[in-house]
Formats: sequence, structure tokens, C-alpha cells
Amino acid sequence: MAEQIVSLVLTKLGGLLIEECFFLKGVKKQVELVMIHLGQMQGLLRDAEERKNKGNNGTKQWVKDVRDVAFEIENVIDMYAVKIHNVTAKHVPRWKRCASKIVALHKLGNATSAIKEKIRTISESANNLGIKKLGEDVGEARLPPQKPVVPDIDDDEIVGFEVDRENIINKLIDGPNTHIISIVGPGGLGKTTLARKVYNNSKVKELFGIRVWLSISQDFKPIDVLRKMYEKVTRQNRLAVEDAAGYLGEINKSLREKRYLIVLDDVWTNDVFDWLKDGFPDVGNGSRVMITTRKEDVALDHTRVFRLPLLDKDESLKLLLKNAIQNPDFFLSRSNELQDVAEKLAERCDGLPLAIVVLGRLLSKKPCDHAHWSQVEKNLDWYRDGEGCMNILYSSYHDLPYYLKSCFRYLACFPEDDEIQAVPLLRMWIAEGFMDHNKKGMLEDEAEHCLEELAQRSLVQNVDRYYNGSIKYFRVHDLLRDLAIHESEENDFLLICNKENTQTDFKKARRVVIHNNHKVESQNQNLENIAMPNVRSFLNFDIEVPVGIRYPLLRVLELEGSKNLTKLPEELKSMIHLRYRALRHVTLGNVENDTLPGPPPQSANLVNLQTLEGITVPESWRDGLPHLPSLRSLELSYFDKEENGSTVMPDWKIVLTLLGTLNKLVSLFIRGDRIPAEIADVKTSPSYQHLQTLILCGPVGSEPPYSTRFFLDTVELPRNLIKLTLWYIWFDKDPMPKLEKLPFLKSLSLWGIENIEEMVCSAGGFPQLQNLVIWYVHGLKQWKVEKEAMPLLKTLAIDGCNKLSALPDLNHVKTLQELSLGGMSDVLESKVNDRTGEEWQKIQHVPTIMIDYILVTRTATNS
Repeated sequence: MAEQIVSLVLTKLGGLLIEECFFLKGVKKQVELVMIHLGQMQGLLRDAEERKNKGNNGTKQWVKDVRDVAFEIENVIDMYAVKIHNVTAKHVPRWKRCASKIVALHKLGNATSAIKEKIRTISESANNLGIKKLGEDVGEARLPPQKPVVPDIDDDEIVGFEVDRENIINKLIDGPNTHIISIVGPGGLGKTTLARKVYNNSKVKELFGIRVWLSISQDFKPIDVLRKMYEKVTRQNRLAVEDAAGYLGEINKSLREKRYLIVLDDVWTNDVFDWLKDGFPDVGNGSRVMITTRKEDVALDHTRVFRLPLLDKDESLKLLLKNAIQNPDFFLSRSNELQDVAEKLAERCDGLPLAIVVLGRLLSKKPCDHAHWSQVEKNLDWYRDGEGCMNILYSSYHDLPYYLKSCFRYLACFPEDDEIQAVPLLRMWIAEGFMDHNKKGMLEDEAEHCLEELAQRSLVQNVDRYYNGSIKYFRVHDLLRDLAIHESEENDFLLICNKENTQTDFKKARRVVIHNNHKVESQNQNLENIAMPNVRSFLNFDIEVPVGIRYPLLRVLELEGSKNLTKLPEELKSMIHLRYRALRHVTLGNVENDTLPGPPPQSANLVNLQTLEGITVPESWRDGLPHLPSLRSLELSYFDKEENGSTVMPDWKIVLTLLGTLNKLVSLFIRGDRIPAEIADVKTSPSYQHLQTLILCGPVGSEPPYSTRFFLDTVELPRNLIKLTLWYIWFDKDPMPKLEKLPFLKSLSLWGIENIEEMVCSAGGFPQLQNLVIWYVHGLKQWKVEKEAMPLLKTLAIDGCNKLSALPDLNHVKTLQELSLGGMSDVLESKVNDRTGEEWQKIQHVPTIMIDYILVTRTATNS
């Protein structure tokens, strides 16, 4: 932690010397001296961190002092930037600008002088403590993760899980009446992993027409669980009036229609089932509820209990070696000593698969020899006073390079058992400065590499991946989340709001998170009056947040799901350090939803903003657009309005003008009633040179009032597009001949497309396409896929095309791995289900085929 903040501060100081060279004449020498002393301390930090982790309290305090002084310098620099930016606005008279700069410079000089003395004192104490500079560690280099030393271990390969899975599946099948199965055992034993293997098993998918997975956690709120359950069971949005009885009634009614399997993961109390049981009808069709829990008393309350056993000595060693090296037998045959230390390491894991897998992945990063493995075994005694599984997890955490430690600690922001969406998290990491902004290449790629590295080390668990293999959703095990929280608190990295917090806790907080938790609601009412002068990230999860709070140094603002805001803070438009801002699903009472305060150009200060999501174009943008030169991701809506009984159309020229200024834009998502075709035209918006993702949701027209047909031939789409999604668009003709010429397109989704009766994908078209979704193209009757079209296609989904008379011949698309079909005409569906005729022959080579969300075939029968 200390090493990263020192590195960040040194970068900022260097930038300050370059950018403010003229005005820093009086204090330039002091700033340079601060940089020199801080750089010297940076070289000592690695040794100090090693000593601190071995329990040296004096060194622990020294590291804290370094971190605090680095924080202080960063605060001084960032506040100086705020003051200078405020006084250099065009509307400020020139004489006042100069005077204000002199005042700010004087304050900077005083602050750096005081900090210099602190640094001198800290440097002297390093000598007294015997802290010395260590050599550079090549492990700190920011390199993309290499191909893992060992392949990813499927959860199914965890020793014993094959038998356990089959035992539970047999319990699910046995008997017509609805009953409950509990999987019970301590944390880290693999209860959730085993439950997921059962849940995703092909036999289970065939047996249960409705399957729902719900993560409960310790701090569950019944209404939130019911809402999620309702949305998953009915595939509809939340009820207009939310109450438990309403949700339970609708859930019960929907579950009567098919045989269902409901999984309640991580249950801590008996009252969870009491809250939900009225939603589980027993109609004698063999439906099941499955629970995972650490609590024996919760399990005993239910009818069938499965106690997951610890792994024995041999099973533990086998699993450890699978995760550590590619060819265990070959390596162990070379060294009896290596066999001995491997057995000792496996024994330290106490039979817990989580500890074994994490330790194995740590070993996979080390040379496979006795010396390095013995050092790992010795290091386990340094952490957390030898607390079993936790000191193994902590050892893996300590082995991370410093920038990955910050990425891992940031995971503590998210609620327990949350399925975390990767893309927003990666943008937050970038906004926080965890990625190297001086490095060539896309910051998003570097952030993705960091997440993959955490996954390779089994510090996060994959839930779902995109078509290209990158992580889409993941979760953090409770024990690893506990570790992230502990390290965040230990390093003053993060403050999670709850009723125990006091105002003094907030004064030094750099990141503040409010979870959807009844414990914080009474405290939350007072947040408006609490000073948070140093906060860099503010994340809220689905509760009311007061307005009027001033966070001048804020970098990340996540308000998704916030309720009952009366307005958004005016201060948002003057936060020059703000880089990430998400307002999706914010409820603003009677005020227009998601409206961004739109400052005129002369007072716009959002110069560092990188992500802006979930906003509606405000009326104030007619008077002047915000200056957003750093924006990388934009999501906005612009709909018709009703005024005095008539419809007022949006003024899209505002948006087109803004888009023309966004030279760093990578992702664009537009919703609207009448979207002009120019939105997608690179000729209109030359700033699209970096654009990789384009999503248009709403009628797109080539001429006013933009509610007519989309003449695709008149538009030059951005050449570098990787992902393109088009919703509710009326094309003038088959769009495939145009779209298939995009050379880098990997994902294409067409939803609710009108006026298309025939589509043709020609030979050589879509050379890079891997994912294709065709949903509710209502008029589609014929679709031809020529040979050599889509040569890399992996996943295909066709749904709601009820006039399609035949499937395209996909026999030549040998790369196709997953095919999902739904909403077909009765005639086509009967032909496909026949599994002998011409339609089945077109698709029979595909390993995984789903029809109406039910798995009908899969090559790997045990998965």
C-alpha cells in the first residue's frame, strides 16, 4: 500500500514541476527535495514491509508514517490543482488569477516545507530501525499475466467432488414431493463450488425447467432477496408496489408451472427460509430447494443434510500439486525433498479446498525447487499469527505486486456474496490510478490483465465469461473478502459505513462505501453533515444518499440504485479530479431521472472524467456543453417530452456536437426515441477513431424526425468496432452485407429489428465475429449463411424469430460451441426437436444446444 501511494505521489510531483514550472520558481527547490527524500524512502519500503509482516511493530509504525506523509503530499498537490483550476477559468479577471495563483503557491510552499521536515525525521528513523534498501524485485513489473504454469483446474476435478456431486444429484431426483437439501460445512470447504456444479449439471438442467440461484449472505434484506427471486423466476422487472406478500404470490404462481430448483447460497439464519417458504409451492412434481450453510443448526432444520467432508492427506496433496505444477509425477520423481515439503504444505491447509487451491496457485508462480517451496512454507508462519486457512490466504496476498494489492483491496467495496460485474470495476481501477497511465496500449487491457492475474491466483472466482474468454462476472469468497476488508482497514484504504462509524472515522477516509444494509440507514441520514475532505471514492449500493456533500478530491462516484434523491449535487460539475461517475437506476423523486448538471464551457471542470453512465441529456446543455476531454465511456439517454399536450423532440445536435469533442471515447451507449443515423457515422464524429463498443437502443432514422428507416449504406461505421448492439431499429434492407465488412467486429447483437425478411451472411464476411445474437427480428423468414462466413463464431443465440422457416446451415461453422434457440415457430421447433431431420443435421455438431432455456445436448456429459 505505502509503496504504491509513494509511487503515485512521485509521479504527481514530477508532473507538477513540468506543468507549473513558471509559477513554482519560489518553491521548486523544496518540491524537488521532497521528491528526492520520498524516492529514497520508496527504496526502503520493500524491506520495511517484509519486517512489518514478520511482526516488527517498530517497522509497522514506520511504514504507517511513510504512508501518512505520502497521503498528505497527495492531498496538498490535489488541492493545489483544484485551486489553480478554479482561478484560471475564463470568467475570472486576469489580475485576480495571478493574485490567486500567488496565494495558492504560498500555501503550497508552506505545506511542502512542513512535509520536508516530516520526511527528514522519518528517514532518520529508518537508520535506527535498521531498514535497508533491497534490490529491485522483477515480480513488481507491470506485465500482462503469462499463460498459467498450470492449466485452469475445473472445479469438477477437485478431489472427491465427482462423488459428492452425484450423491446430491441423486437426492434431487429422489421422490415427487418438494423437499429441501442442505450442504453444510466450514468456510473454504467448497460448498458453493459443489452447489454450482450440481446447479449447472446437464442432467439437472434437463430435469428442472426453472432454476434460480440466490446469494443470501449475513446481512440479507428479505425484500431485496424477494425482488431478485421474482425477476429471475418471472423474467420481469420489479413490482410497481414492493411488498413481501405481492412478490411471494407472484413467485408461487410462476413456480407452479414447471419443476423448479431454487438454490439459497450462504444462509446464516433459520428465518431466511421462513421468509421465503410461501413462495415455494409443493405440487408433487419433484421440485427442490437446495441450501448451503456453515451453520449446523440451519442445516438440521431441513429434511436432508449433506455434510461435506474435509479432504484427507492424499487428496489434499493431489489437489495442491494439480494447481502448482503441470506434471506433478515428473517433478516429484526428481526430488524426495520436494515431495517432503509438498506434503508439509498440503498438511498446513487442514483439508480445506480453498486454502489448497490458493496455496497451489501461489506455488505455481515460484520456481519448482526445494528452496523456493521451503521459503513459502516458512513464510506461512509470519502472517496472522498462524490462524489456519487465513494465514495461507494472507501469504498469497502478500506475494502480490503492490499494484495488484490495491486492486485486491478494492474488492472489499462490494457487498458480501455479490456477483461483481467486471467492466465497471475495471473502469474504477483505472479512475483510481491503479493502472500505469504512462504505458502504451489501452488502460482497459491492462486492467483486464490485472483481474485475470487475480483469477489465476484463485483470489477471485469466475462466475461467467464473455465469448472471448474475458471475465464477465465474478465473486469473492467470504474468507478472501474478510482478508480484503482487514487489509483495507489496516492500511486506511477503505471505510465501509455502518452504525459503528463516527465522524472521526470519516475525516481521514479516502474511500467510503455504503452497502444495502439496514444497519447504516440511521447513520446515513447524517452523512450530509460529515466532513470527508480526503475521500477519493464514494460508492453507494441501493440506499438513500443525501445531497450537498462536497468531495473536492473525488475520483470515483458510484450511485447506482440510490433511492429518493431530491436532486444531484451541484458540486458534481466542479470536481476536476472526478474520473468515474455512474448514476444508472438512480431514483430522483419528482425530478428528471439521472440529469447531469450541465455547466457552460467556461465553468466546466470535469476535465479528468473518464466514465459517465446513466444520465439523461439536461436542458442546460443547450446553453453550453461540458468540457470532457478525457471521457472514455459514455452512456446517455435522450427521449421525447410531453409539454402542454404536445411532443417535443430532442435536439440531437447537442449530442452530436459533444461527441465531436470526445477524442478518447472507447465505449458509447445511446438510448432514445428518435436517434439520428449520424450518431453512428464516423464522418460526423471523427473522434470515433478509438471507439470499440457502440450500443444504440431506439429507432434510428436517416432523416428528421429520425423515426423512419435506417439507411445503413449512407453511414460509415467506425472501423475499429469490436462490439455492436442495435435495438428496435427499422432497416431499409438486410444489414448483414454492410455489417459483415467490419474487420475487427467480435460481437454483434440485433434486438427487435423490423422490416427484414431475408438475411445473407456471405463468404468471407464477419472474419473476427465470435458472438452473434438475433432476437425478435419479427419479420425474418429466411437466413442464409454461406460457406466460409463467420469462420470464428463461438456462440449463437436466435430467439423470437417466429416466422423463420428454417435454420441456416451451420455445418461449416466448426468453431461454434454454444447454440441457443427460442421462440421458434411450431413447425420449426418440431423439426429441430425431431433430432433426425434436415434441421437437426444443420446444428448437430454444436457441443452445447439450448432450446427455450433448457439444455438438450452437450458433448461433455459430466459437466
